[in-house]
Amino acid sequence: MIDFGEYSLKEIIKEIIDYRGKTPKKLGADWSNYGYRALSAKNIKTGKIVQEDTIRYVDEELYKKWMKQEVEYGTILITSEAPFGEVLYWDSNEKIVLSQRIFGIKINPKYNSEYIYYYMTTSYFKAELDARSTGSTVTGLRQPELLKCKIKIPNREIQDKIAKALKMIDDKIKINSQINDNLYNMGLIQYKDWIESIK
Repeated sequence: MIDFGEYSLKEIIKEIIDYRGKTPKKLGADWSNYGYRALSAKNIKTGKIVQEDTIRYVDEELYKKWMKQEVEYGTILITSEAPFGEVLYWDSNEKIVLSQRIFGIKINPKYNSEYIYYYMTTSYFKAELDARSTGSTVTGLRQPELLKCKIKIPNREIQDKIAKALKMIDDKIKINSQINDNLYNMGLIQYKDWIESIK
């Protein structure tokens, strides 16, 4: 039987990035047409980046002003509202800006950050978030309440095994999605060719 300890998020993090109130205007600058991507809550859907055409950019100067704490490989992104409670594991070395309504959570190296991410996608953690959220029209979560949320954690060896198994499943799902997208696009091309041929 696996023995799970229960910890608050505050007990297992190294750092939390919270720049939810920052905007280019407040920093005396403006958006750019290129540079570093700035993700907002609308770009995060658990496990993936969405609405990529709405992602804005900042230049080098603004990035340095904005991101005093940087997102690193293994940082967990979680939306604080609109939408609420969406989670993404940042498995890239790309430097990004955390824009509106996103927390960045860096896990203490003592714990497996991927295991923590997968736990944060469970119904147990979602229930924790819901219980601590505020607002009737727009549901939201303040940083102190987020840090109180509980996470069940086994020993490191078990964390590593669980994270590895779930990552393998995730990778297969992503590959299948890419195959489906490619087949769909190929089908569209063939359909357009067929339409053109009968005109």
